[in-house]
Amino acid sequence: MAMLILEAIGPRGEELALAAADARGYPVGWDSEFNSATIDADGVDDDELRTVIFEQLDSQDPEWRSHLQVVDD
Repeated sequence: MAMLILEAIGPRGEELALAAADARGYPVGWDSEFNSATIDADGVDDDELRTVIFEQLDSQDPEWRSHLQVVDD
C-alpha cells in the first residue's frame, strides 16, 4: 500500500490535492489540523503513486508546487 501526504502551503492546496486524488480514483482524506491531504493506494508503490499524482497535478495547475509540498515520512 502506497501513501502520499501533501501539505497545503498556498490557497489552492486543499482543492488541488483532493481533485488530483479524485481524478485518479484514489482515496483521499483532508486533515484540517495539519492542513494536509493523505492519499492512499493499493497495488502501487510510493514512487508510482507520486508519479501519477504529480502528473495529475501538473495537468490541473502547472504552478501546483506553490500550493502543495510533499511531507516526507
